Amino acid sequence: MNRAIPWAIIIAIGISAQHAFADAKKKHKVDRKAWNPYACCHDMNAIEKTPILITDIYLVPEFYSIDSVHNGDTSFVYSCYDRRDSIMDMDTVQNFEQVRYISLLKNFTDHDHTYRDNDGTKKPLPVSVIAKRYDKLGQNKWMSIAYPGNKYQELIENKNEIVKVDSFMEESATGKEIILSVYKYYKVTTK
Repeated sequence: MNRAIPWAIIIAIGISAQHAFADAKKKHKVDRKAWNPYACCHDMNAIEKTPILITDIYLVPEFYSIDSVHNGDTSFVYSCYDRRDSIMDMDTVQNFEQVRYISLLKNFTDHDHTYRDNDGTKKPLPVSVIAKRYDKLGQNKWMSIAYPGNKYQELIENKNEIVKVDSFMEESATGKEIILSVYKYYKVTTK
């Protein structure tokens, strides 16, 4: 019995070695990746490709519109100006309290008047006129001026009464962020 145990051990080692050498002859492909401590929970490659959502919320008067309105070759566009009468980039205006006045511009093409471009070609003259203007008079007050008749109206803000909500989604220039712009339009009444 004592002699049977060492022989059993030698046979077991021989069989194990035979299997080990047989496996070495078969070429197994081993997929070796860098160790990632988050691999058990997250696919890091997918996280890097997932864009980040950035939400910007704007509180604006109901007479304002972020979109331009088109009718044939005529378009109506709002432009905002600061206290120095400089045009404001609407993508950077977070607080409409910084806006001194808003102009509604009517852009159209005057086919009766032409100009020559750099190539010498005659083209119809592009025209931009102020159709309406909204001046900030003070806290919660605006003055509406309709051109060309110069009709004045005083407007009162009610920022607690939201009348409409618009949202726009766009991808950033880098493609790593998605920007959601939410415009909440508050009620404006005549005095």
